[in-house]
Amino acid sequence: MTKIDKKVEELLAKHPSLTKPEAIKILADKNERKKQKRSEKAERSNAKKLKNEENRPEPK
Repeated sequence: MTKIDKKVEELLAKHPSLTKPEAIKILADKNERKKQKRSEKAERSNAKKLKNEENRPEPK
């Protein structure tokens, strides 16, 4: 059983009124939101690093 199948089964166990395609869509949407959040965090981190490098004095 793959990891996604296990997550789908867990979600279906918690919410028996859901169908399998609905559970898969919920998990896919959740993963997409997590991916977007990680991407935004990485962009902020990279912008901060660039700003710090620009403000660093030149070595003599």
